[in-house]
Amino acid sequence: MFKFLIGFFVGLFAGFLLGHLLPMQVLLFAGMGLVVLAMSLLILFHLGLQDFQEY
Repeated sequence: MFKFLIGFFVGLFAGFLLGHLLPMQVLLFAGMGLVVLAMSLLILFHLGLQDFQEY
């Protein structure tokens, strides 16, 4: 539990520094890229499940 708290605070501090050093557009593009990646993985997972469900 203590290692988790140390990692959490280190990540929070690193995110705070990156938020001030990088422009907002870089963070927005990274976030949009992660959302597109998550949606494409969910779609591929759904299409893979259809093979086993006799649609």
